[in-house]
Amino acid sequence: MGEVEILFLTHYCLLLIAFERYRESKVFSYFAYGLGIQSELPIPEFIPAQVECDVTLYFEKDSTLSDYLLEDEIEEPWSFDITREEAFLYIKDIGVFIVEEGDTITVVPAPGVSEQHLRLHLVGNIMSIVLYQRGLLALHASVVKINGGAVAFLGESGQGKSSTAAAFHRHGYTIITDDVAPVTLEEKPVTITPGFPQIKMGRETAAILGCDFDSLHILHPSHPKRGYRLTGDFPQTPLPIRGIYVLAYDEEFGVEPLTHQEAVIELSRYAHPECLFYSRDPAHFLQCAALAKECTIYRLKRPRNLSLLPELVKQVEQHLSNNLQPVTV
Repeated sequence: MGEVEILFLTHYCLLLIAFERYRESKVFSYFAYGLGIQSELPIPEFIPAQVECDVTLYFEKDSTLSDYLLEDEIEEPWSFDITREEAFLYIKDIGVFIVEEGDTITVVPAPGVSEQHLRLHLVGNIMSIVLYQRGLLALHASVVKINGGAVAFLGESGQGKSSTAAAFHRHGYTIITDDVAPVTLEEKPVTITPGFPQIKMGRETAAILGCDFDSLHILHPSHPKRGYRLTGDFPQTPLPIRGIYVLAYDEEFGVEPLTHQEAVIELSRYAHPECLFYSRDPAHFLQCAALAKECTIYRLKRPRNLSLLPELVKQVEQHLSNNLQPVTV
């Protein structure tokens, strides 16, 4: 091999090394929950956008779980310590997530964990902690845009928040967030900020709403639901709250207003991080009380029957028409 060939191969190898370093250090830019997000981990669920950075996500590949946890702690299913300034969350077989000041996320992956599995926690639970640290009230809710305003459906996992939102989407309404709904209380009217254009959908719900479940985005091979990617123009600006409903199963359809005390209790139950991590933050409780003062909260009762989702849409439409004033935007 001549000197020219050796020189060429040397330069070629150097280019490959440089490209690999660039690929590993590539930063992705997104927009979600009203925030510009710079991430070393690709998050295709979010909206790609070159915007001012509010949150930075670092993918810590050179650290190990033992750098942050004792050996017996690694065997625990999970552990957490969450404050408004710093949050530490460990999930077995997933990794460690550290959130600081609502603007920095550090991810230490567990051995062999997939990016899919990491994103499953990042786009929901971890972002809810970011919003919490930034002073927002993050409701555990799915939200639909109706007549220019945000209508939120609260409930614990399995109560049908996503299914309800999907039913409204099927009837031509726009879903603005699924599972995490950031509420801004400082300005009037009180608003909810859109999340990102995807909702979770189970096989039975997909069949009833006429969607091909097998064609939906796989969240993770072990996850029973799949991601339904929303198409069309996705709202990216906050919307004034038009209605808040707490989902409840009953034999018949019905809507009833909650007292202020009941509303505060329900909002406290269904807001992050309280509903997942039991933060017991007094400021969080005061935010719930402030929202209950600004908005009437309703209990939305319906039978446990997914085939009645179209009727549920009619019930809410009628209630909004009869009891709530249209929002001017």
